[in-house]
Amino acid sequence: MVLLITFLFIAVIVRLIYIEAVTGEELQARALEQWYRDVPLRAERGEITDRNGVVLATSATVYTIYARPVAVTNKEVTAAVLSETLELKYDAVLAKINSRSSEVTVKHGVDKDTVLKIAESGATGIYVSENIERVYPYGDLLTQVMGFTNSDVVGQTGVEAYYNDYLEGKDGYVLTEADLVGRELEDGVTYYVPGTAGATAKLTIDYNVQSFVENIIAEAKATHNAKSVSCVVMNAKTGEILAMAENPSFDLNDVPRDDVKELLETSRCKLISDVFEPGSTFKILTAAIGLDTGAITTDYRCYCGGALTVDGQRIKCWRTIGHGSQTFAEGVQNSCNCMFMNIAMNVGVSEFYAGLEKLGVTSKTGIDMSGEASGLMIKESAVKTVDLARIGFGQAIAMTPIELLRAAAAVVNGGNLVTPYIMDSIVAADGSVLYRAQPEIVTGVIKESTSAVMREVLESVVLVGSGKNAQVTGIRIGGKTGTAQKYENGAIARGKYVSTFIGFAPADDPEYISLIVVDEPVGAYYGGIVAAPYVGEIFKNLYQYES
Repeated sequence: MVLLITFLFIAVIVRLIYIEAVTGEELQARALEQWYRDVPLRAERGEITDRNGVVLATSATVYTIYARPVAVTNKEVTAAVLSETLELKYDAVLAKINSRSSEVTVKHGVDKDTVLKIAESGATGIYVSENIERVYPYGDLLTQVMGFTNSDVVGQTGVEAYYNDYLEGKDGYVLTEADLVGRELEDGVTYYVPGTAGATAKLTIDYNVQSFVENIIAEAKATHNAKSVSCVVMNAKTGEILAMAENPSFDLNDVPRDDVKELLETSRCKLISDVFEPGSTFKILTAAIGLDTGAITTDYRCYCGGALTVDGQRIKCWRTIGHGSQTFAEGVQNSCNCMFMNIAMNVGVSEFYAGLEKLGVTSKTGIDMSGEASGLMIKESAVKTVDLARIGFGQAIAMTPIELLRAAAAVVNGGNLVTPYIMDSIVAADGSVLYRAQPEIVTGVIKESTSAVMREVLESVVLVGSGKNAQVTGIRIGGKTGTAQKYENGAIARGKYVSTFIGFAPADDPEYISLIVVDEPVGAYYGGIVAAPYVGEIFKNLYQYES
């Protein structure tokens, strides 16, 4: 018996120690929950601006009125006050505050003045939640880059998602002393714990440039009845993105959440996430590698009879009657497939692949946006001569538009491979700088002498070659057209093309470089007709804006 009593005594002591040492904090927390009611105060999400401070995304404060029925002392009077102040039906409000629910929402989206009127009425059991909602002043401007937030104002896509940790801030809350059933104590203590507002993010985007680029690609889409049009404008020397636009798009204030297919299609930034066969714009890279490796010189000549047979396969030039004998410059101006097949084969697989690697081909650019894809290319060990010939003029390889633009920029900017970037700086609410972009540049990926030749020959493409429609009086522009057939289920999709143009200005010392991609134009489909004029229009607007 003594042993039993001793055992029970020890068990009680052990239990008390367990409660105190192991579960004490948990029990205290539960007690605190019973003694206090907390109302969240969502931190204001940071603004997103363009490079000049134009606000592209901001937050608006909205209030939600809700009631705890057990804490409402005079339900009829309270229902009358709320229905009149909030412009609601009396019976509907009374039904809510007579509910057995612990908490009911009376109205969402109430302004501050209305909240103050309710507070002055002295109604009990009525509480206010302060919420922040995202607002985009320019609607469908920069949609795919900006991205959007969910109902909790957490970034889901684009800049909103990529830089969410900087933008979201830290929530605050109000603690109100209450009894065990949740009624607020008349002489209770209220604690206010302030939140911290999110940081302001300044993009490299220029609102004015973005605006006219979006107008121009809308015109291109309408004129050619295209499936979509994408365009990017970048500083060729630093990698700063000045404009990045996609059409079709949608208003960020009215995200099509109920149409998943439309949302996935129009919210994706195809410039970084989709790969395509670049076609003749790729010839910029082939020519540069040929010159840089010494496989050819500017004196190189090539005969085009309309086709070239490689490994037993007859590969046609786009001009089936041929270009005849032509110089290197003429071959570039004519965008002759036979010229570029021969250049690639003269370079050889090993050196050609090494040259592409230096130019960042098939690697992600590292742009500060989520969803970037890598290009696709046949493994070097598996490449046949016929494959190399096709790659030379932009077939049998797939790239993202931003990857192609980056490589082309290196060819014309003196041989420096830049990393494209969209974020300029991020500044905290207290003014401290949390992030400031520094251009990332790999120098010497091709020789400056090679770059100088390429600038000159690509300017001639616009002056007398396939890019003539990009000409703008008073602006020296260089560039290259591209027209590629599309593939579906591993086979050529008849009648479906991707038309492109890469342009840079000024041609002798490029500051800006732009790529436009017109997907599935109807009717005319050559890049020189469908794409080149719009890059010329972009540069015209850009120089007018700067002046």
